[in-house]
Amino acid sequence: MGVDCKTCINSGCCRLVIEVSRDEFYSLPEKIKREFVKYSDKFIAQNPKHAGRELFFDEMYLENFAVMNKSEDGLCPLLNRATMLCGVYEERPQVCRDYTTDRCENIRVLNVSC
Repeated sequence: MGVDCKTCINSGCCRLVIEVSRDEFYSLPEKIKREFVKYSDKFIAQNPKHAGRELFFDEMYLENFAVMNKSEDGLCPLLNRATMLCGVYEERPQVCRDYTTDRCENIRVLNVSC
C-alpha cells in the first residue's frame, strides 16, 4: 500500500536515516546528490591515513553507499518547511518511494510518544 505524502501530519519519515546504493547515488539529480555524503568519504575523514584509497572503500559500501545529511532541525534538507511536503517528490530516492503506510503510522506513533 502506498503512502499519500500530501496527507502526512508530521513528516515522520523525513526524520529517518536515508541511505542509497552506489547505483542510485550516481543516478540522482545533482540537487539531491549534494545532500548526501558517501560513507567512504566519512570514513576517510575520520581515518586520514587512508586518503587516496576512496575507490577501495567505495567498493565496500555498495548497498549503503551514501547517507543523506540532516538539517539542524533533524529533518530532511529537501523537505519544504513552509508546506512540510517533499521538495523533490517526483525525484525522491527509492527508499522514500518504497515507504509503506504501516511504517508511516509507526513513525507517527513513535514521534508522538517522544
